[in-house]
Amino acid sequence: MAIQIKDLRYVYLPKTPNANVALDGVTLTIPDNAFAAFIGRTGSGKTTLVQHLNALLIPTSGELEVDEFKIVSKKRKNKKIKELRKHLSLVFQFPEYQLFEETVEKDVAFGLKNFGVKNDEAIKLAHEALLSVGLDEKYFQKSPFELSGGERRRVAIAGILAINPDILVLDEPTAGLDVKGAKDVMSLVQKMHENGKTIIMVTHDMDLVMKYCNLVYVLKDGKLAYQGSTDKLFDQVGEDSAIEIPPLYQLAQKLKERGAPIQIENIKSVDDLINQVKGWKKRHE
Repeated sequence: MAIQIKDLRYVYLPKTPNANVALDGVTLTIPDNAFAAFIGRTGSGKTTLVQHLNALLIPTSGELEVDEFKIVSKKRKNKKIKELRKHLSLVFQFPEYQLFEETVEKDVAFGLKNFGVKNDEAIKLAHEALLSVGLDEKYFQKSPFELSGGERRRVAIAGILAINPDILVLDEPTAGLDVKGAKDVMSLVQKMHENGKTIIMVTHDMDLVMKYCNLVYVLKDGKLAYQGSTDKLFDQVGEDSAIEIPPLYQLAQKLKERGAPIQIENIKSVDDLINQVKGWKKRHE
């Protein structure tokens, strides 16, 4: 199993009048090569949880295992944190705001050099990563601040790809992007998953969850309210979790309730639903 979380608890500002329990006894497993999403209303603990995955936050109590790496509570010493962060990398919401170097290639190479890669090799790997996200040589010497929002997001992802983590965590990967930019970024992430990487994302966009993910975890008030496949999500999560069913899946559910043999788990687009309905109609003509 790629990731196992056991009884994870995290308290902001402990032992103060403003103490806030952000995570309260969360236990879950994320298997290798999953494409998983954490969802839930604002303040449910999603971002707090994923920041534990590479030890940006350390548990107040409980523990996590990320393959061979173990993260334990503040009372005990954690080891190999640098190696963990190479194995599992986190792309923050609006990561392009963290770009700061003079040129695109230097920004992508920065993380590599931080991990001890020499400059020439870091630049070479940066170029390969930029090409892999669709940014060719004409972008290498540009300032990151000359680029569009979608291009800056690609640069930020290239910086992670250059490090070549096995697990990639993205916090709201399409936030602030236009339709084309969002589609380009998610196509890139999907390709990374197809190439064998485990993908974990935090998102409010249920269309993204249903289109790309095979596992979903719902957090509510710091507790795990649901873990499982996307196709059973709407049957088991109540309205108080603030999960909005996308119109496509509302329609699919209504058709299923009326006797159509709809396989919701196989629906990723309008065309998928149309093809299922056409197939059903042909069998009854």
